[in-house]
Amino acid sequence: MLALRSLLMLAGCDAADIAKAQRSIADVIVIDLAAPIEHSERIASRRIVGEAIDAIDRANRPVVVRIPSSGSGELNADIEAIVRPALSAVILGETESPQDARDADVQLRKYELENNMKPGHVGLIPEIDSALGLQSLPTILEAVDRYEAVALNAAGLHHNLNLGNELHSVFDYAMSMVAIATRAADLPWIVGTSHREQSLIEAPRAHEFGAAGITIHLEASARGINSLFQKNEDRVKAARIILQKWNYHRKYGDRYAVASLGSGKDSRKELVNRRAMQAARQIIAQADAIAAREHIEN
Repeated sequence: MLALRSLLMLAGCDAADIAKAQRSIADVIVIDLAAPIEHSERIASRRIVGEAIDAIDRANRPVVVRIPSSGSGELNADIEAIVRPALSAVILGETESPQDARDADVQLRKYELENNMKPGHVGLIPEIDSALGLQSLPTILEAVDRYEAVALNAAGLHHNLNLGNELHSVFDYAMSMVAIATRAADLPWIVGTSHREQSLIEAPRAHEFGAAGITIHLEASARGINSLFQKNEDRVKAARIILQKWNYHRKYGDRYAVASLGSGKDSRKELVNRRAMQAARQIIAQADAIAAREHIEN
């Protein structure tokens, strides 16, 4: 699992910014090939991105590439140009149906095998930016088995629903739908933004709704966003106790137990069952991914 607090979004045609990203403190570097690009520029961008993936990986920064869905006609060529062991995942723009995910999965598997990689090595992050995609998300998440997370594209959804750029209760509803679908699928989710100001506006609300992180557009935003989405130490400790209790009692066939969490005035008891165990595993996985990322940074 990737640490996903801050995802620094860079244009696929901007070689200078991509080179600077090798020193970023963001959890993930995202190179955008899904933004509108003239076909002639797209060919050059694929070459730049392919070289950048390896360079960023050598600097111990996870790299993800955002690509358009199969409806663009560019999916196959994009995936062919970027799939390699150093690529952590792809964000699939404009995901609206299970077939969009299946098309990407097939092409990723094809080029993983051609590059002698284990199928599923490259994670898939469906990006939801429309009412149709939002409505279809539960079935999208059942379509393939290589999901790393889900991205909710704030700007795309605001545009699709004619909401403008201001905070809107409908977007809160969209975040709640994504939070529910990803909880059921045991996946983290993030909010994608189109510019710096939107990142700063959306980040607190995304955090309140349980998002793992948010895309950013300036390196200067990374430290603050990382701090906002840092996992609460007490919650991580409680999750470890729950998982330990679950594993112990499952040895004896028990379906649930009770764990004592906290101490003193903060002491409380919590039921330990499959639901609690699954939530605890995700908290621990995200906390461990963040710890590993920060260990590399230090």
